[in-house]
Amino acid sequence: MGQGPSKPAPSNAAGTENGDAPSVNTTQSVPDIRPEDIVIAVMGLTGVGKSTFISHFCNTAVVGDDLESCTNTLSIHSANVDGTDVYLIDTPGFDDTNRTDTDVLREIASWLERSYDADIKLAGIVYLHRIQDNRVGGSGVKNIHMFRELCGPNGLSSVVLATTMWDALPKDKAEEREAELKTKEEFWGGLVQHGCAVLRQDDGAASAAKIIQHIQAQRRPITLQIQEEIVIDGKELHETAAGEVLKAGLEEQQRMYAEKTALLEAQLAKIAAELQSLQAEQAAREEQAREEREREQRDIEKREMGRESEINDLKLELRGLKEDLESTKVKQERTDAEYRKFTSKRWPWDRCTIM
Repeated sequence: MGQGPSKPAPSNAAGTENGDAPSVNTTQSVPDIRPEDIVIAVMGLTGVGKSTFISHFCNTAVVGDDLESCTNTLSIHSANVDGTDVYLIDTPGFDDTNRTDTDVLREIASWLERSYDADIKLAGIVYLHRIQDNRVGGSGVKNIHMFRELCGPNGLSSVVLATTMWDALPKDKAEEREAELKTKEEFWGGLVQHGCAVLRQDDGAASAAKIIQHIQAQRRPITLQIQEEIVIDGKELHETAAGEVLKAGLEEQQRMYAEKTALLEAQLAKIAAELQSLQAEQAAREEQAREEREREQRDIEKREMGRESEINDLKLELRGLKEDLESTKVKQERTDAEYRKFTSKRWPWDRCTIM
C-alpha cells in the first residue's frame, strides 16, 4: 500500500483552502489510503444525488442534471474537511437503467473486499434517498433490505440515512414523508432501531458538512457484514446475505416473466382459435351467398361488413399479443441469463478507477 497523502492546510467542507482540485482515483485498488484515514462510502439508488453530495467537498465528482446515472464505476475522491483528510467513495447506484443490480453489487463488494485486505475500514456510510421519491416499494424496499444485509447489524450504527431534494416538496409534505421513512419497519424503521442516524441534506455544502462531521465524531471504524462473509467466511457473492436478497429478487422476476409468458401464450392460442373459427364461418357464408346471391345479396353484404370489421380488430389484437409475447420472451431470456451468470462461480473482479 502506498504512502498516505500529505496533509493540506485546513479548509471548509467545499474543498481545499488553496483552491487546488482534490485528487480522484478510479482504480479498483486502494492506493494512497492508510488504515488510519477516514473513508466514507456514499450509496443509494441512481439519481439520488451521490455525486452532488461529494461535489460539495471536491470538484472531481461528475454531477448530472437528471435522474440518469453519472457514476458508472466506483470512484474515490479525496478532500479535506475541517483540516482532516477524508476519502469519499462514490458508488454506482442501484436500480440503474444501464446496469443490473448484480453488476453494481459485484463492483461494490469487490472494492470492499480489497479495502478489507488492505486493512482499510470505513468510518461510515452515507445512504442518500430522495425525499420526494414515493417509490419506496418494489425495487426501493428490495434495495433497503439489500443495504441492511450488506452492512449487517454491527455496521448500521455508523450509517447516516440522509434525505435529499427537499426543495422538490412543500416542507410539511417532506416532513410527513421523512417521518414515514423513519418509523415504518419496511422502510427505515429497522435501520434506525439498529443505530442509523437520519439527517437532512437540505442546505447544500452546509448540511453535507454536518453529515460528514457526524460520522467523524463517531470515531467508530466498521467492518461490514459482506466483507466478513466474503473474506473471512470465503463465501461467493451470491451466498452472502446481500446476495441472497438480490438472488431472491431475480427469482421473483423469473417467476413473474414465466407467469406472464404462460398467460400471453394462452391468450394467443384463444385468439388464434377464434380467428380460425371466424374465417371458417366466413368461408361458409360466402358459399351460401353465392347460392342465394339474388335473394339475400344486400343482407349478406351488410352482415359481412360487420364481420370483416370484427376480423380486422382480432387480427390487430393478435398482432399486438404476438409482439408482447416476443418482448416478454426476450426479457425472460435476459433474466435467466443474468441469474445463471450471477449464481456461477465468482468472476474476476474488474478494475475500476479510484479518484
